[in-house]
Amino acid sequence: MTHSKFPTGVVIAAVAAGALTLAACSGGGQEAANDELVITCATCQESPTDPFLQYNFEAAQRFNEEFDGTYRIETLSNANAGSGDERLQYYQRLALADDLPDLFQLNSAEISALSETGSLHDFTGELASDTAWADTFQPGTFDALTGIGGEVWAIPQQRDPIGIYYNKDLWSKAGYDELPATWNEFEEGARALAETGAIPLALDGDWATMLMWTNLIGTAPGGQEFLNEGIAGKDFVDDEAAYEATERLRDWHVEGLVNSDAFSGEFQNAAAAYLSGSAATVPNGPWFVKTNLQGDAAIDGIYESTGYSVSPGWDDGQGLIVVSGAGWVSGAEDETKLEAVLAFLKFVSSEEEVIIQAEQTGANPAVIVDQTALEAADLEPLSSALVSASNDVALTYPHVRVHGPAGFGNAWKNLWPAYVKGDIDTETFLTRLADDANASGD
Repeated sequence: MTHSKFPTGVVIAAVAAGALTLAACSGGGQEAANDELVITCATCQESPTDPFLQYNFEAAQRFNEEFDGTYRIETLSNANAGSGDERLQYYQRLALADDLPDLFQLNSAEISALSETGSLHDFTGELASDTAWADTFQPGTFDALTGIGGEVWAIPQQRDPIGIYYNKDLWSKAGYDELPATWNEFEEGARALAETGAIPLALDGDWATMLMWTNLIGTAPGGQEFLNEGIAGKDFVDDEAAYEATERLRDWHVEGLVNSDAFSGEFQNAAAAYLSGSAATVPNGPWFVKTNLQGDAAIDGIYESTGYSVSPGWDDGQGLIVVSGAGWVSGAEDETKLEAVLAFLKFVSSEEEVIIQAEQTGANPAVIVDQTALEAADLEPLSSALVSASNDVALTYPHVRVHGPAGFGNAWKNLWPAYVKGDIDTETFLTRLADDANASGD
């Protein structure tokens, strides 16, 4: 995995519909009578439930105020601006109609697939011509957003380490002061937790389950290579790290070390088990704090009893998923509209804005921020501590949803329950997972 700012020649195949209610999306905006340049944004509407959309909305208002009379963002009402299984197909239809918005956000799987339409703007030229801006980004943040020809299809919104939340009180009752450092110890601890009546690990059959699969693979010999490159291919079954991780994760389900509704496909079910104090462990990113741990569904004291850790590991040490696989993309073609798009992207990637975003969402900046400024912002301590740990952890790797084929998520959700229940064996599961993931992304 290259660590250049915006790599050239990296093969990226990535990992997750509605209706825009305003008629003009394409290259979307129009110039107002006073020569104010108007561009459209399909992920800038208010949202009481999605902190990222809410941040985008407020950032767009601040941008409009600062550039009043020069640029203005027109917010499109998009029923599926957040992540969703149909979002890619929706934007593919808009691309075929040459009707993409000037600004919107996608994950890297969607970006990889949508780039094949030829309708996304390539930011390589802008980054190359403005090296001062390009150099503000963290190393590696463009890796999952880069095409096979070196095209940079998106400007990253965040760079997040995704760790494992654990209930310190429950683990303490099982004889552990912190999350175990090795997988064998974790498994032993999970059995001890089950004996106390606790649910050792809360999973969902989707996002959280794949996070644990990723950790099991990424900390195994050869696992990083699979997650960075092999996951983009069509042969999973011959990878030893993937094979062994699959069987280990299945065995945890069979042994009863996970919640009873671990196939729901809904992360909120896994979150509910943890937030109620029933489950001892759940994997997720830093946004989990504001959206869940500090939300109404959390029992009193759960935040205070929660720790946030890197993943256990095998022989080569502990690991951590680090993602920057989502970003701002543009369907604008007109040079004047692209001027406004770039102005907004530079605005939201400024130090002031990324700190506001971190405060509101819990996500960590994709750009390098002065340590003093971060400390002054008094960011959420659980996630901030994991960011510090990410600098020293032995192994880092992307989530399978970042570098995997666009259809990976749906393929996993469809196949995983049958595999765990014994309807198909490991070889069949991995073979079909690769086939279905690639077929779904075509």
